[in-house]
Amino acid sequence: MPFIGRDWRADGDQWTKTEIGSWERPRRLSLSSSLLNVNSSLSDVFNALEIANSVSNIRRFNYIAKVVQILFKDKLGELSGNAQRSLFQVIGRMIDMVLKTGDNISLMQRIVTQFHNSIHSAYPFYYYIGSAPLWQRHIEMLTRMQETIKQVQTNMIKTDEDSSKLTFNCLPVEMQREVIRRLDNGTDIVNVGMINSNIYRVSQELLIWRQLCLYHFGGDTQNSNNSKLGEKILGLMRRQQDDIDTNDIDWKNAYFKLKRQYGLREVYAEMIHQCQLCKCLYWQDSNHSCPYETLSPSSIPITPRKLVTMLI
Repeated sequence: MPFIGRDWRADGDQWTKTEIGSWERPRRLSLSSSLLNVNSSLSDVFNALEIANSVSNIRRFNYIAKVVQILFKDKLGELSGNAQRSLFQVIGRMIDMVLKTGDNISLMQRIVTQFHNSIHSAYPFYYYIGSAPLWQRHIEMLTRMQETIKQVQTNMIKTDEDSSKLTFNCLPVEMQREVIRRLDNGTDIVNVGMINSNIYRVSQELLIWRQLCLYHFGGDTQNSNNSKLGEKILGLMRRQQDDIDTNDIDWKNAYFKLKRQYGLREVYAEMIHQCQLCKCLYWQDSNHSCPYETLSPSSIPITPRKLVTMLI
């Protein structure tokens, strides 16, 4: 009688022990349009989540940019040829978006430059997957991208030199202060302050830096006198002085110290979420049809680094 089914000499299924002591097969990683196991290629994942097309959504742009940065900085040596092609496709779409809107030019210049340096530093070892001709094509493609971004910056500088247009310096001090208060990165505030002496004085106001520290490092604490200060800020204050006095803090200096120690808070307008019932990955604002709709739906946000860790 012929043996119909899996060869008995094949490796057995993988089983993992659960917290209650039972055993189960590893769960599959689900995406919004298809079921893919944990060994699915990065290109399939990008296609299922429509990463390249999502670049045109301004709410998703920064999230995708962070995913791209993590991939070429930490995972370049593990990307297959198809994954590298998908990554270049996403970067190409991002540059097209920058050319169309004129936004995020500095971010794209930083991404392309870092990507170029990462690949160029591989020569002559080629520590990532691919041949020397492929490496050369990537270098040439990134060089063209850099030249395109530089041309856009040059055109914008020529446009800004038109004295008939209003500039940020023409705004009242109150409006300048409100704009600077909405920046979520201290480096951006420092750069804005380099425009002229008037804006520099606004950018040095301690209230702006205090709000920035509370935004990134604040939180609930049991200290009723400092209910808005988090343990990170309080810990820095304790290390610097015995008595905690919020009126004598150099908030700008505290921000950069806390940034070096803890990093900045990651906030995105829209993130990828994972359904806790069917384990499906989907964009936060998209309609997710869970097969277990009779149960209470719940999901958790997936940070860019966690997404990369799940897929590679």
